[in-house]
Amino acid sequence: MDIETITAIAAGICMAICQVPQAVKIYKAGKAEGLSLGMQIILTSGIFFWFLTGVILSLKGNGGAGTPMWISNGFCLIFCIYVLVMCIRTRLQEKKQD
Repeated sequence: MDIETITAIAAGICMAICQVPQAVKIYKAGKAEGLSLGMQIILTSGIFFWFLTGVILSLKGNGGAGTPMWISNGFCLIFCIYVLVMCIRTRLQEKKQD
């Protein structure tokens, strides 16, 4: 295995699990106080586009180069969407209380 493959796998693993601690914290608290909604929108959008790039590369048949990309970003996207939804839900609940 060459260095490029090793670094790509390491990056994929890090990106795949980057939102897990935040999602667990939100799940336990039941709310997403203190998180930037704008940052979550941008992060989720970026992860979605990396996921889409991986799917496109896989469909083009580029020797499987896109498969690790869409798998790792797809996994991360699940947690990003959860965090984003909880941020929106928390903001809506705060507005109802005002």
